[in-house]
Amino acid sequence: MYSIGVDIGGSHITSCMYEHSNNKLNSKTLVHSKVDTKASKEEILKIWIYTISKTIELAQVPIKGVGLAMPGPFDYFEGISLISKVDKFESLYRVNIRLELAKSLHIEPSEIRFINDATAFSITEALIGQATNHKRSIAITLGTGFGSSFLVNGQPIMDGKNVPQGGFLYDKWHEGHLADDLFSTRGIIKKYKELSGREVMNVKELYERSARDRNAKKVFQCFGTELGKFLKPYIVDFESSIIVLGGNIAKAFAHFEEELLLELPEVKVCVSNFGEEAAIIGSALLLDDIYYEDLKPCLKLM
Repeated sequence: MYSIGVDIGGSHITSCMYEHSNNKLNSKTLVHSKVDTKASKEEILKIWIYTISKTIELAQVPIKGVGLAMPGPFDYFEGISLISKVDKFESLYRVNIRLELAKSLHIEPSEIRFINDATAFSITEALIGQATNHKRSIAITLGTGFGSSFLVNGQPIMDGKNVPQGGFLYDKWHEGHLADDLFSTRGIIKKYKELSGREVMNVKELYERSARDRNAKKVFQCFGTELGKFLKPYIVDFESSIIVLGGNIAKAFAHFEEELLLELPEVKVCVSNFGEEAAIIGSALLLDDIYYEDLKPCLKLM
């Protein structure tokens, strides 16, 4: 079986064919397009449809359907955008993306499926990645925001006594600060400015200078310690045996690994091997009908 996985980002769309028989993306079908998120509905959908259509054309095999990893807020069960007042995709508010794509791509609406982008990453890790042999896992995305997903046997858990509502951690507090403000790119950059009085453009610049800049090194050490302290009670409550990290900040794992592991000695901590492909693969996996049927109750709560 072949399906199309799509990652919708803040300024781009990436589409690629996924081969379910060998759990691999076909790199020859990968198409990447820039998107002006402030453009009209027609312009945004035009780019999305072009990108997905190009992947289907390059695939040259029958396609089961299309899965899309989308930022929220979004009605993932119905396929309707709820993004509003965040300076992106405003023109798509209340638009039924499923029906729009189905009509233009000539695909049955039921074969166009949606998932939260952070959850797509976690599904990939739980089904074919490093958390495959773990009953309970937590996936964390560290980037412009702080994403999280709690899974049992590969299924995201959105509520329950041992899971924060929605599986969200970004809106929780840690020592007087929102987690999303601490465990994100802006949190790291802010911490460095507090310590050094200097500004940097991104996290990559910081970890490249950490060997010669004691303040940069200290920022990552503090990041690992505080992230571990923050995560520990959730890990204990959920009884997770593994934490998988993804996102751009995870590329700097070597710089905060020691401090993080000191705080979390009872759990396996690893970095995703899939990188930016994780969300694409996770969305493509939605076209497995058996898995998707089990996932539907979760989608209604997302």
